Amino acid sequence: MVEAGAPASPEGTLRIAHWLEALAMDPARATTHQAYLLMPAYDTLLDIDADFQPKPRLATGWEQPDPQTYRLTLRDDVTFQDGSKFDAQNVKLNLERDKTVAGAPNANMFEPIDSVTVESPTVAVVHMNRPYPNFLYNMSTIAGAMVSSDAIRGNIDLTSETAGSGGWIWDKTAHQEGAKHVYHANPSYWNKDAVRVENIEFQIITDDAARLNAIQSGQVDLATNIPPDQVVSLAGTNLNVLSDFTITSALEIFDRGGVKVPAFGNSDVRKAVGLLIDRQGFNQSVYGGQGDAAIGGFASPATTWYDAALDARTSNIDEARTLLSDAGYADGFSFDLPSTAVIRSRTAAIAQMLAAGGITANIIDMQSTEYTAAIRKGEVAAGYVSPTSVDIDQWWGRTVSNTGPFNPFKLNDLADLDAEYTRSASMTNPQDRKPILDKLQQAAIDRGVLFPLSQQPRVSIASSALRSTEVPVFAPEDWGPRPQYLWVQK
Repeated sequence: MVEAGAPASPEGTLRIAHWLEALAMDPARATTHQAYLLMPAYDTLLDIDADFQPKPRLATGWEQPDPQTYRLTLRDDVTFQDGSKFDAQNVKLNLERDKTVAGAPNANMFEPIDSVTVESPTVAVVHMNRPYPNFLYNMSTIAGAMVSSDAIRGNIDLTSETAGSGGWIWDKTAHQEGAKHVYHANPSYWNKDAVRVENIEFQIITDDAARLNAIQSGQVDLATNIPPDQVVSLAGTNLNVLSDFTITSALEIFDRGGVKVPAFGNSDVRKAVGLLIDRQGFNQSVYGGQGDAAIGGFASPATTWYDAALDARTSNIDEARTLLSDAGYADGFSFDLPSTAVIRSRTAAIAQMLAAGGITANIIDMQSTEYTAAIRKGEVAAGYVSPTSVDIDQWWGRTVSNTGPFNPFKLNDLADLDAEYTRSASMTNPQDRKPILDKLQQAAIDRGVLFPLSQQPRVSIASSALRSTEVPVFAPEDWGPRPQYLWVQK
């Protein structure tokens, strides 16, 4: 897939079948899952390499004088699509704006930022209110996407407009809500080597089978978020499978105070839920054995944060039933488990596992775009989540911590663990941090907050005609390779 011979100037159309619509074209209001659709229009401060380490993009270099300060050196040749200039003042405007957006899905990424100092047009110094070890990593996600200064100052409605500096310009007139996004190459883009196709066309196809059929039949050149259990069926075809292990499938209990579901307020009930989890069975039924169920924690073995001690955790239905009986739920209880078309097999598997202990999970279907918002609004007592397994700080800060967006019931039950995390964040040596992060992973399970189900492959399928001048890398929490450096061979 990686080869020379890319067109000297952008040509052709890259057709992508994607699984999820974006609620807004504003980077500050898009979840990391939705953000893939915005990436052609926006540049992030940093990129990520194959080892999940930051590399330059809008920021060409960085220093960390102390655990609470990052000094970014910036490009001086970037112009936004509306003609305004990218500089340190723009970085300041973006990061300070991002902290104030109400209901922002990635609020945890901006909460530690205290202020930004403009040292010069090409140097921005970001000051934190506490140590922020994964700031650079987060700035390679949609959180690091820079919006035009003119758009920010002019209060442009970015729910239905874009204001980035990216390699392609969003065609608002061609947009069909829930169905289609179209982009055209930006002739003034600063990194011309990255723009090899003239047009990008996203087709929103929420049905897994339809998305797979689209790539098999040649309707598209790239299909994202393909069910891992379908990979075996592609053997012997001329399609290319792009995959990695960077996501943990998990079940999270948000209502640990028992507001919506009183049973979840009982720690023994939550412990019983964890004992009903059969990781091997989940991996086989949902991923066709293509996941990695041996991992009993949340961190990938490819990272420093992997804790092999958690792998020994197994299901125990008899013990779970005893705990439920002692807690007063010998006859079980029921709760609503939200689902979407894309995760239906996962929620069904969760419901089946819990049923073995007498717990009834009533699956409630909703639109994919509504799912995360429903969690943040406190409408969900427990649900399926897919946190990163390569960024332990993001795992804690967004998915588990009482200070993160997944604490809609305003609980304070993890205050002691949050304090431990904060203590670890000031340590510069990962090996010094590891015992604390091991403890946090263990505690998330023991306290009935989050239960790992399996390591989930991110799978995209590319046609044999898709080419790239660089090895395609899945950026953090994207569900397919970004369009930079890709083209379609005629």
